[in-house]
Amino acid sequence: MALSAVCALLVMPALGRRRTAARPLFKGTGGHWKKNYGRRAFLKLGIALLGVGILAYSGADEAIEGLHSGSIRNRSSDNLANVFKFGGERFWFGNWALVGVLDAWVRSNAFSRWGRANFEAMVVGLPVLWTLQRGLGANRPSSDGGNPRWRPLNAANSASGHAFIAAVPWLTLARRHNLVPVRRVARLASVLTGWSRLNDRKHYLSQIILGWTIAWNAVSAVADGELEKLPPVVMPAHSDED
Repeated sequence: MALSAVCALLVMPALGRRRTAARPLFKGTGGHWKKNYGRRAFLKLGIALLGVGILAYSGADEAIEGLHSGSIRNRSSDNLANVFKFGGERFWFGNWALVGVLDAWVRSNAFSRWGRANFEAMVVGLPVLWTLQRGLGANRPSSDGGNPRWRPLNAANSASGHAFIAAVPWLTLARRHNLVPVRRVARLASVLTGWSRLNDRKHYLSQIILGWTIAWNAVSAVADGELEKLPPVVMPAHSDED
């Protein structure tokens, strides 16, 4: 509740002090879905599945997990992981939904438009996440008989939900910001929650990569849809006298 109140307060003092003229919520969702479930997006997802499948079946997943647990994980990494894990909790979906509602029907500012884009990316990406989580059926490292290999419908851990949820706002920021340093920092931050799941032995590297890739596709679908709504750029007329 406190986080929801903070999000609402960040939206309310919009710079223009006027009601939003934004399109209604879900107005462009159909176009976003079309892009996220189109040929190009599925090609990128297929390449990611090929890569994570190699990690899962070659033994690399277990080797990386064992190396991290034995040589890198310590009290400091656990403390950092507890912080970074927060960005991937499920309640963020509800908070970005609240911001999207405020942007559509109350006030619109830079924060609300960013939050609305986050919500829309999650709406189009979550069905892919849920399908692959359960469809591939891999286990967690910490599960009894933990195994990264795919066993359809056996478990629901094949793609990291935390990595997906946490990556969306950072990748959205990277797509929307003009400053290159900010973009680079945002992309780096998009993987930190995924790392926390590796540190806590909740997901193998392949599962983290898959969750992050689903977020990347969803954010790209929303961002590309917004670009199509921008008016065309009119170039100044050129004459021989210039």
